[in-house]
Amino acid sequence: MHPLITHKDEKQLELAERQSQLIVPPLNFAMIAPGIYRSGFPNPKSHPFLLQLGLRTIIYVDEGDCQSYHQEFIQHNDINYKHFRVAANKEPFEEMDHSLVAQILAEVLDTRNHPLLIHCNRGIRRVGCLVGCVRKLQGWAMTAIFDEYQRFSGTKIRIADQEFIEVFRHPVRIDPQFQPAWLSDHQP
Repeated sequence: MHPLITHKDEKQLELAERQSQLIVPPLNFAMIAPGIYRSGFPNPKSHPFLLQLGLRTIIYVDEGDCQSYHQEFIQHNDINYKHFRVAANKEPFEEMDHSLVAQILAEVLDTRNHPLLIHCNRGIRRVGCLVGCVRKLQGWAMTAIFDEYQRFSGTKIRIADQEFIEVFRHPVRIDPQFQPAWLSDHQP
């Protein structure tokens, strides 16, 4: 130990080094299905975690612009980036565009884009609706879909989101050659 560094200083340096090596997932991170992940907006602390996933594609669903630090991360790591400007469901008359959601789902379900992360700002509403629509395509019961939505939304549940999931029936055009194997068992 250096004579000017106290034992307390040494312990603080060790702690700082361990914290800098922590792998931190983004807010509300979870696997939707093999090769498909969801989350809130990744911050720089979560970038090492995302690198471990070997992402091929990141899809951002929000009306706002992507943060510059995230764009730099995506470009630096040769990750395909797709931004869909999606309005949130709001009572009484604002609703996500069904055809745009179908287009996003087609991208999410195309295995050429996997491994893939889909995120919005908090990983709750827009992503929650998209995940709910994936679950419908998988043949899940509505009660299970709503339960999953509520686990991620906590106290921020929007009935308009659940209504959107329930009434979503827009055709999702997926090339059967590139759809996930787990989806083929549930297609009508």
